[in-house]
Amino acid sequence: MARRGSSGGKGNKGRGSKNSRSRPPTQRHYPRTARLNALLTEIVADYFELVEEPEFGFLTVTGVDVDSDLNVAQVFFSIFDDTGEDDEEILDALAEHRVKVQRAIASQAKLRKTPDVLFMFDPAVRAGARIDSILATIDDGETDEAAAEEGGEPASEAG
Repeated sequence: MARRGSSGGKGNKGRGSKNSRSRPPTQRHYPRTARLNALLTEIVADYFELVEEPEFGFLTVTGVDVDSDLNVAQVFFSIFDDTGEDDEEILDALAEHRVKVQRAIASQAKLRKTPDVLFMFDPAVRAGARIDSILATIDDGETDEAAAEEGGEPASEAG
């Protein structure tokens, strides 16, 4: 007696089973979110290209991260010669532009609901600047030691 749904041949093994699809086992990729992040980065950067605020200096939009339900868009930015002293003033100035940025997003991106925009300093840029300053001090220390050794004095005695 033949079973129902079984062809009995080896060639059909695995067809139609749920395990035959290849998906990453732990992490799903959301290409729509990635495309939306890139689009919003471009829209926000274009907006701030037209704005002339002295508080911003040379403002760079480094990226946008939209959450999975598309309700909140975190806009990451950096500012050239960022000392971190006037962070609150910069964030306040950006907050004044939040509604206009959301309006630009709504008019240029065809979305059902425009995500709320939050501005944040890019932590990667600040961490990179901190690492650069540490490496610069290490480089200065090595060149001082090399110069002292060439002069015949031990590095510990050179001042």
